[in-house]
Amino acid sequence: MENSKRTIAIVCGGDSSEHDVSLRSGQGLYSFFDKERYNIYLVDVKGTDWHVALDNGETIEIDKNDFSFVMNGKHVYFDYAYITIHGQPGEDGVRQGYFDLIHLPYSTSGVLVEAMTFDKYVLNNYLRGFGINVADSILLRRGEAYDEEEIAKRIGMPCFVKPAADGSSFGVSKVKNADQLAPALRVAFMESNEVMIEGFLDGTEISQGIYKTAEKTVVLPATEVYCC
Repeated sequence: MENSKRTIAIVCGGDSSEHDVSLRSGQGLYSFFDKERYNIYLVDVKGTDWHVALDNGETIEIDKNDFSFVMNGKHVYFDYAYITIHGQPGEDGVRQGYFDLIHLPYSTSGVLVEAMTFDKYVLNNYLRGFGINVADSILLRRGEAYDEEEIAKRIGMPCFVKPAADGSSFGVSKVKNADQLAPALRVAFMESNEVMIEGFLDGTEISQGIYKTAEKTVVLPATEVYCC
């Protein structure tokens, strides 16, 4: 019966400031899986350190050639990877590309979608090409010169300064005047080599959840995102 179970890796950790948040997400998922139906392992990846984290606190190194590991003298191979890395390299297409190379199915979108949607500046310009109204933005690379007054004139105030390619809200600042741009840029460049300065859009924010099973696509009720 044990051999009939599918073996699933919950891949968490990552290289960004969200590493510990991702670990908590992975641990939550681990608690939800039915252990009678699946063999579940937490895999923590950070830089070149990839290891399975066992319940007893021990760790086992992952073989990067095929994403396997050896436990009690036996090779363990995964049937599926549930990616729950927040930020790099789980939301930018990098880990997806690796899994594509070794032909291991995974839970997220593919390389192209992940790479495009992770880079906010690239995504905004892609959507703009379809006539979708997105906020005006400027991309700055580390070391480039900039003029606070010119930015304020073009983008307007308030505006948002954020890492161009990063997850969550790490490095994000709301800037209300040109004098606040320099410190906001310093914070954002701590997270990324490219920073986006984006205009403020005043409106209603709606979140629309959708999930797909083998039989159907389910559209969840629209939810307004409200912040005081």
